[in-house]
Amino acid sequence: MKQVELEAEQAPPSQPELSPEQRRAQHISNLLYDADRALARDRLISPGYDNAYDRYRSVLLLDSDNSAAIMGLQFIVLRYLDMARSAAQRSRFDEAETYLSRAASVLPEDAAVQELVAQQREAIEKPAARPVSDESVALDSEALSQRSASIKAELTELARRAKAHENMVLIVASTDAQGRWIYQTMREAVAGYLLRGDIQIGHPARIEFLPPL
Repeated sequence: MKQVELEAEQAPPSQPELSPEQRRAQHISNLLYDADRALARDRLISPGYDNAYDRYRSVLLLDSDNSAAIMGLQFIVLRYLDMARSAAQRSRFDEAETYLSRAASVLPEDAAVQELVAQQREAIEKPAARPVSDESVALDSEALSQRSASIKAELTELARRAKAHENMVLIVASTDAQGRWIYQTMREAVAGYLLRGDIQIGHPARIEFLPPL
């Protein structure tokens, strides 16, 4: 009898049951994690069973104002625009148009996105030399690696400047993940505004201000 009582005392405590709201929050978190992984692998809208677009949209069905999901969709748009530019540079114009159509379909009701797609389509149809940077601002590599408060403050100011002057920005970063973090930080600083630009892998890390399209 004593042994049975001892085993009962040593049994691990049961986990409290999650509330419906907690289960919903956990489900959203899992969807965002899987969406970000798919985005990093360029699984943008395909394959059907594992792509970023479907998962971000699923999050928005649960939480229509989820900023992480909205930003994820904007990343997909920017990625398709970059792919369209690359295809056009290789004279693969049909492929470039396919990418532009996909970019437009990601956020079809977003006027800023549609304008950006139209501008990119026009730039491809009427090629011109790449815009010369108005100014290049170097970013401290150590502060970036630590994602310090000082670099966040600096990126906030740079984002507000880009918005005020309607500049495009070229984000030069050592890795794709770092570039996406820089863009996300700048994007959050100008909520409601579609920060326009590209991410490029390179050194040193910097922000280049480009003239508006």
